Amino acid sequence: MAKKDNFEDYVQLEEYVSQENLSKVRSELTTCLELNTSVAGTIIEIDKNFAKSILITTNDMVVDEHGLIFDAFIFAAANYVAQAAINKEFSVVIGTKCFFYAPLKIGDILQLEAHALFDETSKKRDVKVIGYTKDIKMFEGTIQIVTTEEHIFDLKRPPLNSTKDTQQGENSNTSNVNPDAMAATILASMGK
Repeated sequence: MAKKDNFEDYVQLEEYVSQENLSKVRSELTTCLELNTSVAGTIIEIDKNFAKSILITTNDMVVDEHGLIFDAFIFAAANYVAQAAINKEFSVVIGTKCFFYAPLKIGDILQLEAHALFDETSKKRDVKVIGYTKDIKMFEGTIQIVTTEEHIFDLKRPPLNSTKDTQQGENSNTSNVNPDAMAATILASMGK
C-alpha cells in the first residue's frame, strides 16, 4: 500500500475553492446530497448546465504498492459532476461512453468539468465530462442521465414475467423483471 508521506499530507481543497464559494455551491446543490465526497470528489462550481469538481486522491483509493488509483473512483467523480451539471433532485445514470486516457496515482488532483447538453426541461440529458490532472487530459466521457419527478424506487414497478425453468426438469416458477415493462415505466415517468 502506498504511504501517506508520498504526497506530504495531501493537497487541501482550499487551494482550489474558497470556503465562501464552497458554501454557496452546497446551498445550490440539490442532487446526491448524501454522497461521500471524499471518494467522489467535491463540487466547487455550479451553474446552469455546468459543474466543476475536484477529486483529491487518497490512500483509500489505491489498488497496489505503486499508488495506482482504482478507476472506479474516477468514474464516480465523473458521474457526480455530471449529476451536478443537471442538478435535479431525482436523476439516474442510464448510459455512458467513457475513455480513460491515463492512470491516476496517489497525490494526483483530478479537475473535472461537466457540460449538460440539450434543454434543461428534457428528462433525458447527455452530459459531456472532461477531466485533467495539471494540463494532461485523463478522462473524457458522455454520461446519459434521466430525471424523474420522484425517487426511482418510488416509481410504479412494472409487472413481473413468470417463466418456467424446464432446464432442470422441474416446473418451478422463477420471476424476472420484464425489461420492456421497465423501459415503459421509465418512459412513462419522463412524460412520454
